[in-house]
Amino acid sequence: MTMNIKNPEAHELAKELAALEKTTVTAAVTLSLREALAKRRGEEAAAARLEKMRDISSRFAERERMNPGAKSLWEINEDLFDESGLPR
Repeated sequence: MTMNIKNPEAHELAKELAALEKTTVTAAVTLSLREALAKRRGEEAAAARLEKMRDISSRFAERERMNPGAKSLWEINEDLFDESGLPR
């Protein structure tokens, strides 16, 4: 399988990375692509976690708005567990 890169800058960057990594241009390009994909996937996972946290936060805010004066989860936790985290 071949790949023909016609961009001189891309070729020079690949050669420079290969020299720094003391490897072939092919291995350097593969390494770079793997790292870029891992970074992108990590960013997507972080965005998904942030969205879940926002959803949870909005549900807690809705709970407080619908039940003003109700015990908070912290208060419920204090009622159920002692300072060591053991059940009362």
